[in-house]
Amino acid sequence: MIEWLTAGGTFGGGELVYTGGPVVIGIAAIGALLVFAFAVGPGLRRRIPEFGALGLGLGLVVLVVARPVWLAESERVEPGRLVVLIDASRSMAVAEPGGSTRFDAALALAERIEPTEVFHFGGELRAGAPLGATLDGTDIAGALQALSRRYAGEELAGIALISDGIDRGGLIRVDPAGARSLDPSVLPALPGPLTVYAAGSARDVADVSITHVVSGSFAFLRSPFQLEVLVERSGMAAEAVPVTLTRNGQTVGTSTATFDEAGRGRAVFKLSPDAPGRFVYEASVPVAADDAVPSNNRMSRVVRVVRDRVRVLQVCGSPSLDQKFLRLFLKEDPGVDLVSFFILRTQADLRSGFMPDEISLIEFPYRRLFSDDLPTFDLVILQNFDYEAFFERDSARLLGNIADYVRAGGALAMIGGDRSFDLGKYGGTPVADVLPVTLGVSGAAVDEAAFAPVLTEAGARHPVTRLVAELSENAALWQRLPSMHGTNLTGGAASDAGVLLSHPSQRQGGAALPVLAVRQVGLGRTLALTVDSSWRWSFSEAALGGGNQAYLRFWKSAMRWLVGDPDDQAVVIELPRENVEPGESLQVTVRVRDAGFAAVPGATVVGSVSGPDGEVPLSGLTGADGHVGFGVPTATRGAHRVKIRALAADRSELGSAETVYAVFTRDPELDRISADAETLRALADATGGAFVPGGTWSPPLRKEAAGRVVTDRRESALWSAPLLALVAASLLSLSWWFRRRAGQR
Repeated sequence: MIEWLTAGGTFGGGELVYTGGPVVIGIAAIGALLVFAFAVGPGLRRRIPEFGALGLGLGLVVLVVARPVWLAESERVEPGRLVVLIDASRSMAVAEPGGSTRFDAALALAERIEPTEVFHFGGELRAGAPLGATLDGTDIAGALQALSRRYAGEELAGIALISDGIDRGGLIRVDPAGARSLDPSVLPALPGPLTVYAAGSARDVADVSITHVVSGSFAFLRSPFQLEVLVERSGMAAEAVPVTLTRNGQTVGTSTATFDEAGRGRAVFKLSPDAPGRFVYEASVPVAADDAVPSNNRMSRVVRVVRDRVRVLQVCGSPSLDQKFLRLFLKEDPGVDLVSFFILRTQADLRSGFMPDEISLIEFPYRRLFSDDLPTFDLVILQNFDYEAFFERDSARLLGNIADYVRAGGALAMIGGDRSFDLGKYGGTPVADVLPVTLGVSGAAVDEAAFAPVLTEAGARHPVTRLVAELSENAALWQRLPSMHGTNLTGGAASDAGVLLSHPSQRQGGAALPVLAVRQVGLGRTLALTVDSSWRWSFSEAALGGGNQAYLRFWKSAMRWLVGDPDDQAVVIELPRENVEPGESLQVTVRVRDAGFAAVPGATVVGSVSGPDGEVPLSGLTGADGHVGFGVPTATRGAHRVKIRALAADRSELGSAETVYAVFTRDPELDRISADAETLRALADATGGAFVPGGTWSPPLRKEAAGRVVTDRRESALWSAPLLALVAASLLSLSWWFRRRAGQR
């Protein structure tokens, strides 16, 4: 009883401990002593029963506050555990001959083993059975090391490892000669005997895969470049496979890859991009019925097509100040590659009887220019050019070529003069079908009266005629520009054209006669300027002390709009790289500018990134520089498309843009897909374990003497027993009864 009260000893396989806080116990003891001292009075001998009951009662109260607990512990030995490790990397999802996957075989083996505990692994060890073969970076040695740490100090009855043997960790070392061998230094001391089960057949799995798409990070517009597709095969007897290449989903070519003795082949595509921007090129090979990994039969890569320089063809019927100023502007621009013809031999000159070397005029290679060379130009300018004197009987085909060039994405500008529009007999030709004005006027085809063009409502906001950003200042600038010396007359604007400048008095069909009109035709753009004196904008402004900025801005904006350069739009998406590795950080920047190409701060930018994993929304506001940045997903391989819209503060549309990027690499988990039984056999040998080949069965090795000591702990909270409280209350009540009987209060 003394040992129990003092907690100084044990009996019956247990011990008494006090769980109350020392401070609380001390306060309770001091309080009990004070109460006892206060109760002591005269007649001590006659009041021994009272004081005895009071002391015992107060002692029990202090005991309750000390919270005594009786702890009883016992030990027992449990049998050793059998642990199963399942390889859950993506290579386990490869289909074996017969249709089932290695992962299916692994699950069937695990059920047959009847383990005590199950783990799965890829690059790291994870508890529980796997839901699928989806993990990266198979590390067999790392999984065994983690298991050894987890069961340090405990003997296991056995360890069963189920894998295809394709290790991406440090289990295999390769010497300078290329020989592969197992590295025993990475293996831990295992807590139990190891049995290694091979999931997968020893023979090669049938597979054809694209291992790489080789191209430069960018290509030049209309300049040939080469794209190479590397292909490998295994477990198949095919001597060659067709390789199909698409651009943004449209087929651009098919080639054949012939395999060498090592099972490697390649297909080469020679391409000549016809538009600037970023394009997704995807190479693919057919999926055979027995192809184990259909997912590696295609691969995407993004190629950015850029303009080295804007290639311009300027053709003039005769020299003039307008031709001279425009040619000088184009020639001095370092971003323009100009081909200009303006003093030309006509067919009449050739029939004049003079020999070619007796004529000073240069020969005009019109057939080659408007046939073979036409697609190499970004912009064609017909400036006061009368085709009939040069084209003769071939005019229908050559003019048709120009119209087709525009619809395919080219740009055409026609400038007025006494040899242009209806005066140049373009009415009824294929070129007339793509112009932003209609031809075929009856009567006079020119008005020689001077006039000042009027900026239309559409022209006030169009980038071609938005010479300055602020609307009122832009309108005032156009009003200050000098008059034009006459204009070509037309049948008015085409139904889908935009009129930017109009005549103040001439009308056609009830509407003001267009002086400057633009039009989108198919994939291309056209512009019609019915005057031949825009050069006056340069001289007049210079006379006012303002330089020639109006002239330069107009033609710069016109050329920029005509060629439709993606980097010169109101909304532009900038990417630092078009092709990234999985998981690599990628930040896109959206640049928003107004019609005058000034930065727009505070614009709302909304959009999304769509890829193999679905769609991710984007939203943000531009800063003072008109830029806003977004981090975009790069976790999944394949092409990703970014689409963006920009809205002004009043929710009006500022513009939209889209671009693409590719998460580009071959899945390292599928670099090798043939099961590596030799590695698994070497692992079993290095650990003194057993190896079970694929498709066979043998029970796992077991160490029957293995086990673990388990301690059972039982706690009994004595302080909460009702009897203890009842006894304390009874003793305190008895003390009070003795006190009252002795005549004390």
